[in-house]
Amino acid sequence: MMEFLNNFFSTSQFIPHGHCYLWKPGLVWLHLISDVLTGFAYYSIPVMLVYFVRKRRDVPFGWMFLMFGIFIVACGTTHLMDVWTLWYPTYWLSGLIKAITAFISVLTAIELLPLIPQALALPSPAQLEVANSQLAKEIAERIRAEEVLRESEQRWQLALRGNNDGIWDWNVKTNEMFFSVRWKEMLGYEDEEISNYLDEYLTRVHPDDLDWVTQAVQDHFAHKTPFYAIEYRFLCKDGTYKWILDRGQALWDQDGNVVRMVGSHTDITERKQAEKALSSLLNQLESKVEQRTAELTRINQSLEAEITERQRIEQALRESEQRFRAAFHQAAVGIAHVAIDGRWLLVNQRLCDIVGYTLEELQLLTFQDITHPDDLDADLKYVDQILADNIQTYSIEKRYFCKDSSIVWVNLTVSLMREPSGEPKYFISVVEDISERQAALRDRQQWEEQIQASLLEKEVLLKEIYHRVKNNLQVISSLLSLQSAYIKHKEDLVIFKQSQQRIASMALVHEKLYQSQDLAKINFGEYIRDLVASLFSAYEVNEDAIALRVNIDDQVFLGLDTAIPCSLIIHELVSNSLKYAFPKGRNGTIYIEMSKNIDHQITLIVSDDGIGLPSNFNFKNMASLGWQLVDALTNQIAGDIDIQGAIGVKCQVKFILI
Repeated sequence: MMEFLNNFFSTSQFIPHGHCYLWKPGLVWLHLISDVLTGFAYYSIPVMLVYFVRKRRDVPFGWMFLMFGIFIVACGTTHLMDVWTLWYPTYWLSGLIKAITAFISVLTAIELLPLIPQALALPSPAQLEVANSQLAKEIAERIRAEEVLRESEQRWQLALRGNNDGIWDWNVKTNEMFFSVRWKEMLGYEDEEISNYLDEYLTRVHPDDLDWVTQAVQDHFAHKTPFYAIEYRFLCKDGTYKWILDRGQALWDQDGNVVRMVGSHTDITERKQAEKALSSLLNQLESKVEQRTAELTRINQSLEAEITERQRIEQALRESEQRFRAAFHQAAVGIAHVAIDGRWLLVNQRLCDIVGYTLEELQLLTFQDITHPDDLDADLKYVDQILADNIQTYSIEKRYFCKDSSIVWVNLTVSLMREPSGEPKYFISVVEDISERQAALRDRQQWEEQIQASLLEKEVLLKEIYHRVKNNLQVISSLLSLQSAYIKHKEDLVIFKQSQQRIASMALVHEKLYQSQDLAKINFGEYIRDLVASLFSAYEVNEDAIALRVNIDDQVFLGLDTAIPCSLIIHELVSNSLKYAFPKGRNGTIYIEMSKNIDHQITLIVSDDGIGLPSNFNFKNMASLGWQLVDALTNQIAGDIDIQGAIGVKCQVKFILI
């Protein structure tokens, strides 16, 4: 074996191939370069074939491309061996490579022979293009069909959600049923609360309706009815029954067997209730028709009497019309029918006498023509309001120009007659001559002006009287104050000071009347505040120790005859509280309230939270001048007094304000 290999790779037996070219450089290089380039080209082609086959695994007969690659590599090797044998005569190795190349070539040719028909059967590029185009069309059609299917599905889902009816689908072979969400919501059920079987459906049909529901389905299956449609009651989740209009359509196979049925539920409860109510109304209507028929019978019986009465009324109307015409033309005031544009249509003689025109002359004029210009705008304004139906009638005092150009004052009252359709027809005007009254009114105005001047003089005089009385009372108070300086006895001094304070309270009333806008009465709330303030000052009250609360109705106004007694009563009661209610520096509150109700009853309350009154207290038996004054003054104003002294002192005086 070793000897064979030595002979196989031996180079001593042969001469190099270059001797055949006589080692001519040009010829040697020609063969060298040609064989090298051919060999490299042969090696590069199989690389590209292998790359193509690996990337395009969908190409048919890929193994044949590999065999071509092996064949080309072998051919390229033979060319490289030709380069090698130029210098090294290993012709046995070169012949072996050529033999391998020949074997691969023959094998490739043999394998290629049966592939020729299959290769010829492969579609050409034009055929592939046509096939691709057809495939693209089929894909586009498929996409469109899928889009239409999606849109149809969307419309179906929207119809299920948007339709107010419930939808059901019954597979007759399996007894499975599909119920839409609305079908379940209509009956108050959730999605998972109802199973998808026929028995679940039938158990909720009202027992009284189940037989004829079943019969209606069988009649439709038997082609007795073109559609399944029936009304029955169906059980809701809350235990109540709803009236349902159930409609459906069956689907039969080629053998005439029902395979499917689809339908809808419509809630007709309200319609059934309405039908029931309508039936009740119809019964009532029939009863009323019977009653009305009886009434019509009675009416027909009395119709002749009514016709006779109508004839009598028409005769009375004719007589009334005659009386109206007589009253119209002989009335003591002017009466006229006036057109909407102001033309005089019909006037009586009294109106002609008032303005001095004849009937024919007035009918050629309008009321605007004889109305004083200063009064025309106001008159036309009322006309517009009555035409707009804002007012029914109006009255106005205005001036007319007479035929002799003199002016006459009239009181005009106007109303509007309308057509049955509501359109304005004409005005009815009543004209009263008030010239004498206007003259009397002017005289009265002058008289009232004289009275006002006289009242003003008396008002000034009355204010002067109030002022002088107030000054005189202050003089008396000052005299008492001077006289008290000579009094040594304390009790007499106290009496003098109390009298001085009472006079001051009366003087304050006259001062308020003097300052008031109305000299007959004063705002008693303001007066009480000033009076109590003067008392607190006179008794040198510490406001931190004794508080004052005043609640006076602002609508209480008193005249002089009532104000002075009330002021003296308040003076005595507040003075008693300041002197006796809070001994030894005791703190407390004095409360004054005065109010008036709708019956003009005045309620005056003076109270304190001091030590109160003795248990045996009776002011009518007291020798105190103050309590005697309170009692006398209460009687003077015809009032009632109530005194409570268990806890503090509360004095309540009630009287009627005249």
